Amino acid sequence: MDASGKDIFGYRRNPKPAGAFSTDDSLLTFGSVDASGGGKGTLGLLVQNWNIGYSQQVQEIFELGSNRMYWSKSRPQGQGTLQRVVGFAPATVGSDGKNIMLFPDAAFDVCKGGARFKMSAKGGNCDYVQGEQLDFSKTYGLGITMDGCLVVSIGYSATVNDTRIMENLVWRFAYLELTTES
Repeated sequence: MDASGKDIFGYRRNPKPAGAFSTDDSLLTFGSVDASGGGKGTLGLLVQNWNIGYSQQVQEIFELGSNRMYWSKSRPQGQGTLQRVVGFAPATVGSDGKNIMLFPDAAFDVCKGGARFKMSAKGGNCDYVQGEQLDFSKTYGLGITMDGCLVVSIGYSATVNDTRIMENLVWRFAYLELTTES
């Protein structure tokens, strides 16, 4: 079937995908650049979802008596969220309880100025053969470096239908750098 067919909705495109991603072989890693906080690069930790947003406010200023407009920008600020299952890796415990798996100590104490935090994400591909080394060279990923990270909320939840304990982390950050990883 080619793109010139008579699709009932009028689409004129190739029905075969140009490529495919596999969630089974995707990779998410966490690692702190700030080694003084004790952060270590770790794999997934049963992460179920994550989200990062970074924005700046821009205000329009107008001049009285003219049609001139000016922009005034504020300082950028970001927020990240992460939800994971507590199970094969311990929960993120606070200050003296140790087991801080994702963030170094400085990320939990505003007086320490926050922490630098790195993570990378890469989609899997469908060329994996059971028993062979994964080849991530066929997909591109994203390297994320955040600085001034401060954990502002941590919570736990469970439902009656299963025995999973979910850990929810929320942090704010003041700097974001992105790199393409291949």
